[in-house]
Amino acid sequence: FTSVSEVDGSSTGMNSSEPSFSGGMNSRPKPASRECSVGCERWKAAIGEALLQATACARLYERSDSGVRKLEGLAAVTGWLRGEGTTEVTIREHDWRLTLDVAEGHKTGFYLDQRDNRARFAHWVRQFGAQRVLNCYCYTGGFSVAALAGGAQHVTSVDSSAPALERAAAHVALNGFEPARAAFVDADVNAYLRAQIEAGQSFDAIVLDPPKFAPSAAHAERAARAYKDINRLALKLLAPGGLLLTFSCSGGVGADLFHKIVAGAGIDAGVDATLLARLEAAPDHPTTLWFPEGEYLKGLALLKR
Repeated sequence: FTSVSEVDGSSTGMNSSEPSFSGGMNSRPKPASRECSVGCERWKAAIGEALLQATACARLYERSDSGVRKLEGLAAVTGWLRGEGTTEVTIREHDWRLTLDVAEGHKTGFYLDQRDNRARFAHWVRQFGAQRVLNCYCYTGGFSVAALAGGAQHVTSVDSSAPALERAAAHVALNGFEPARAAFVDADVNAYLRAQIEAGQSFDAIVLDPPKFAPSAAHAERAARAYKDINRLALKLLAPGGLLLTFSCSGGVGADLFHKIVAGAGIDAGVDATLLARLEAAPDHPTTLWFPEGEYLKGLALLKR
C-alpha cells in the first residue's frame, strides 16, 4: 500500500513498500493511494478511511495500476475513491515548490523517498562548490532544483521522458532560477554519458537515480551489468574532487551488492573515491524486522579522489 497526502503544506509520506510518494498543500487536500496485494485490496475501504482521518484530507485518489497486481489476480484500478476534482498538486519540499499530477506520471506522481537526499545534495553542492551538475534520470527535476538551490551555476538534466523534462523545466522557473542556468536533454543516459566523455566534458557533481533495473533477485545479474556501466561512465566524467550520488531502487539488489558493483565500476574506470555517506529512503519509509523489503532504496555519496 502506498499513499500520498497534503498535510500542513509540506510533502509527507505514509508507510509503504513502493518507491514513489507525493504530497503538499494546494487548494484542497487530495491524497493518492495504491494497493498492490489481495490483502490491501480487501481492506481498501478501511485503509482509505483511516488515511483520510489521519491526514485530515478531503479527497482520495486511487492509483492501483501497478503490474504487480496481475500476480495477485487483480485488475488495474484508477480513479477517485473519495471526492473529485483536479489531480494537480503543488507541494513544498524544504524551501522549494514542486508540482505533480497524482493521476499521471510514475507511481503516485513523485519520488518522496528521495526527499532527504535532495536536501543533502543541495548542502553538498554548496559545501564542495560544485558549479557544473549533471542529473541523470532526472524525472521531474527534484535533484536539479536542489543543485540550483545549493548554488550550482549550471545543471544539465537528462531523461528519456519529454513530459517529465517539461515539468522539470517548469520547476526551475517555479523556484525563481534563471532559465540559462538549466538545460534539459531528452536522451538515453548511457549514450549521453559516453558522448560527453568523448567530447572531453566533465562535471563537478553527478546524480544517478535510475529506474528499477532488478525487480527481483532473478534479475540481479543483468541489473548489475547495467548499474556498473553507468557508474563507470559517471566516475570517468566526474572532475577530480567531484561528487557522485548514485542510487538503486531495485529490491533484487541489496546494499552490499550495490556497493560491490560501484566499486567494480571504479576499478574499471581507474578511479578511486572516498565514501562520503550511505544513503537510504526518508525515515517515513520504514524498514522493520518483518519488512526488510522496505530497504529497497540504497545509495552512495562519493567524492572522486
